[in-house]
Amino acid sequence: MNGQLLSRPKRPFTVMSSTHFIAVSSGKRETVSVVSKTGRLLVYASLLFNIVLCFINTQHWFHVGTIFVSISELLIVVGGLYLIRTQLSRRIIEIFCLLSLYLIALKFINPDLDLKILIDLSIPYIFYKIGTLSSIEQANRTLWTVMIIVLAVGSFELLLPTQFGDVFDVWSYYVDKGGIGQDVVDYSHTNLFVSGFRGSVEARMFFPGLLGAHRVSSVFLEPVSMGNFATIVIAWCLSISGPVRGRQFLLAFMAFVCIVVTDSRFAVGCSLIMLTCRFLPVIRSRFLLFFLPILTILTLTVVGSFKELPGVLPSIMADNFPGRLLFSARLLNYWNVSQWFALVPSQVYTADTGYAYVVNNLGLPVAVLLQGAFAAHIVQKREADILKFMIGVYFATSLCVGESIFSIKTAALLWFLFGATNAITGAEKTAPAHRANWPFIHGMRPTAQERSL
Repeated sequence: MNGQLLSRPKRPFTVMSSTHFIAVSSGKRETVSVVSKTGRLLVYASLLFNIVLCFINTQHWFHVGTIFVSISELLIVVGGLYLIRTQLSRRIIEIFCLLSLYLIALKFINPDLDLKILIDLSIPYIFYKIGTLSSIEQANRTLWTVMIIVLAVGSFELLLPTQFGDVFDVWSYYVDKGGIGQDVVDYSHTNLFVSGFRGSVEARMFFPGLLGAHRVSSVFLEPVSMGNFATIVIAWCLSISGPVRGRQFLLAFMAFVCIVVTDSRFAVGCSLIMLTCRFLPVIRSRFLLFFLPILTILTLTVVGSFKELPGVLPSIMADNFPGRLLFSARLLNYWNVSQWFALVPSQVYTADTGYAYVVNNLGLPVAVLLQGAFAAHIVQKREADILKFMIGVYFATSLCVGESIFSIKTAALLWFLFGATNAITGAEKTAPAHRANWPFIHGMRPTAQERSL
């Protein structure tokens, strides 16, 4: 028997295993490439589906209402979730299920709680994971494509506003989907969004004589998202280094053009803050990143206590950036403890103050926990670390005046770009697997690899 064993021909194990390994690796690369391309298509879809639906509604092909818009957004989110289904860890699924159960239970106590916030929280994770399957170069090409589309449509709106309104009746679209009340008067006498015009030419910040009161919205249909988009592009340009950096100056200039034509005061202020932070040594501080929104909301509440009007419900007394800041401050100060824990509805609507929207739908403890999870997220690249801080600045400032940062029109692009900066390929895959699988819950202490960056 021993002789039989010794004479048994050996299997060509090494050759077959190498061939099999190469085939499997090639198959995985092809799969990742398909997922990456499909993911970028979803980013384009998130940016463009509103203007497509607006066109359909304007041409009276069929009526586009609130439900149809919500289903379109949900399909994009579900499509993204399907793409990353193999990337989901058991831990992140458990956390999302617990958060969902918590919010559903809280809904019975606070009937005004908006469960849409679950979608708002899922978009960052889904598109971040899609971005990690791409690369900085691919993300940069995607952003250039988006910028060209935005400027092309924006030029059409700026140069031929009447013809643009005939093709895209933005006002009717927002009325039909519930974004504008049917009793709201269109004082601009155009088909553009309600904030698509300043109250007067003199109220415009940039080139009032040349551009007039018109605020360009392009594919976003409303100027706030246009300003948010430009801010995201500035954040990207400030964060990226390497081969693509040389072209970033032109991209940043194009973003500034977007800021000018949409006349976004928020974009100017936020961009200046990000530019200042870019050259400070604290740019990669997780500690500061964690406390940015906490200090901001505390400051707003203190200011609101000094500007309190006893017996008067908070409201927007001046529809401008300072007026919205003051409204946020007064509303946060007006609340009692129950509102801060999301146990009781806010006495006043929260759509125009992002901090109130988040806190009154999640509760302050959960909101702080999620902020801590984001701040503690360990990234593998210097670009990702810088962009993460830029996102923190963007959120801390934008939440003062609204919750537009959660709109999929710009949120999908933002988190896709962040994921791309943290994409690890080839020899770069040196970090422990559990860090890549669960991107938002980690310790605050930097690794040796991070300290060496």
